[in-house]
Amino acid sequence: MRWSLFALFVTLPGLIIISSCETNDNDYPNSDLLFSVDQLVNYLDNPDVVVVDMREEGFEDGHIPGAVNIKGVDALHDDNHSIEGFLLPSEKFAEKVGDKGISNDTKVIIYDEGNSLYAARLFYALDVYGHDNKHILNGGLAAWKEANLDLSTEPDDIASAEFQVADRSDQTMCDISYIQERMNDDDFVIFDVRSEEEYTGEDQRTEFAGHMPGAVHLEWSNAIYEDEDVPYFRSTKDIEKMLSDKGITPDKEVVPHCHTNVRGSHAFFTLRLMGYESVRAYEGSWTEYGETEGVPVQ
Repeated sequence: MRWSLFALFVTLPGLIIISSCETNDNDYPNSDLLFSVDQLVNYLDNPDVVVVDMREEGFEDGHIPGAVNIKGVDALHDDNHSIEGFLLPSEKFAEKVGDKGISNDTKVIIYDEGNSLYAARLFYALDVYGHDNKHILNGGLAAWKEANLDLSTEPDDIASAEFQVADRSDQTMCDISYIQERMNDDDFVIFDVRSEEEYTGEDQRTEFAGHMPGAVHLEWSNAIYEDEDVPYFRSTKDIEKMLSDKGITPDKEVVPHCHTNVRGSHAFFTLRLMGYESVRAYEGSWTEYGETEGVPVQ
């Protein structure tokens, strides 16, 4: 159920409530991971909160007041790694987020233009390196604009902080050897979130095209309302049905991937939102798999 937006501001002591086209019937198992616009408004002046704008462009033209800017997913990637798009190593990542005022105790609220693709990449990276208090703004900047809220053109000016890495890559990430070992297990799901053309091999971006044997395909964008003005996440029931129809159930270990694990990170967030406990993204994704001699491809 979705509602059209109308401007409504109710001011109470210490509280601002703003209506939005989100409803309260989306009781996701981990609903705390997804912030609404009206929730965010009440955190803007909190010194223990950092709002991160993950857009590559447009920050200078207008952003959520007080936000800091990490310029797109490429800013999170290691240019020196042999695999394209691989995450920064721990020490460089700690420096990157520390420079934006993020410590281990900071509440981090992340947004992008709206579909949460870039926001989810930072969410995933923070998860890999041990940050526990992170959230995504549902609908991103598009939701903020639709609520007719003020934008700022001020530069991000925040004191740096110290981020201590607690590497959880063994719980949140897997490599090609792990996939090969578990590929045929009944309780293991390879979750391919690329486009249909990439999955079938029609869109060839590497030496070998196609998909891993047994991989389940559901494009990442099915988790959001792409045809709406504001790309909110779909309802709990909708996402639950889409996943279960594909055999992606909470009792299995699920490994999402795409081409460089940006879309895979979005699927990682969606699964976490839905309460899946055993999720390990394939960071190398098809960029690595599709260039590897001898691995099975369908």
